[in-house]
Amino acid sequence: MSEVPVMGESVEISDARLEYYCRQPLIRRHHEPIILLHPWFGCWQFWRQTVDALPEFETYAIDLYSLGAGKNWQQFASPQRLALAISAMIESLGINGCNVVGNSMGGIAAQALAAAEPDRIKKLILVGTGARTVGVKPDFRRALDHWIAGHGNRQFTERLVDSLIARRPEDPREFETFVDTVAQANKSFMGSVLTNAFNLDLRPSLPKITAPTLIIRGELDAARTHAHVEELLVGIRNSNAVEIPGGGHSPQVDSPQAFLELVRNFLLT
Repeated sequence: MSEVPVMGESVEISDARLEYYCRQPLIRRHHEPIILLHPWFGCWQFWRQTVDALPEFETYAIDLYSLGAGKNWQQFASPQRLALAISAMIESLGINGCNVVGNSMGGIAAQALAAAEPDRIKKLILVGTGARTVGVKPDFRRALDHWIAGHGNRQFTERLVDSLIARRPEDPREFETFVDTVAQANKSFMGSVLTNAFNLDLRPSLPKITAPTLIIRGELDAARTHAHVEELLVGIRNSNAVEIPGGGHSPQVDSPQAFLELVRNFLLT
């Protein structure tokens, strides 16, 4: 993930293990840690360049798919349950305050977490996400429905991973790592989380979010629209939105320079 030491660790949560990859700060300054939540059909490795660009911070790239590896995965199979697991991890690690960056499904979980724990979440960054899935672009929704219906072979999974980014990484092995990670995840768990997300509307919870919030959307996002951004802006009182020209659903991968400039400015201001 990074040229600096990144430690793979885990915490036990309700008969399951939530895995995460921690990088200690390289520059000794006092900043709250950063929790990084990946999208569905993305993976924790999506944050490689983000971690490298934030040497001042302790970072935790969470592997949300790890919650689906145990026999009791059903208890975590919704965005709200993902948020509860992340909250339990933060509590277990003794983190009193932190920043959260969530992309797509990770952004939905981040909203639920920030609404439930307003005193603990200091700054929030929402990327390619919304308070509900109503209005997701039709081609993307059809692809998700097709995958959930059981047509998710490796080739189709690769198409979904590819749809998250406007441009693949220069090293083709990195993209293959993304696809391998998604293909190895528990498909039933992933599908259940998606199905529950389709029925979720977080708009009533948005006013509970008190953290300063940056909303980022890529211009070429294949899933989310300007309407999703507007709903977040209306609901979260202290929020601002930025669009990245030429960026996709996960601009941290395809537009890292523009994305990281926004993130660093927001977190360090």
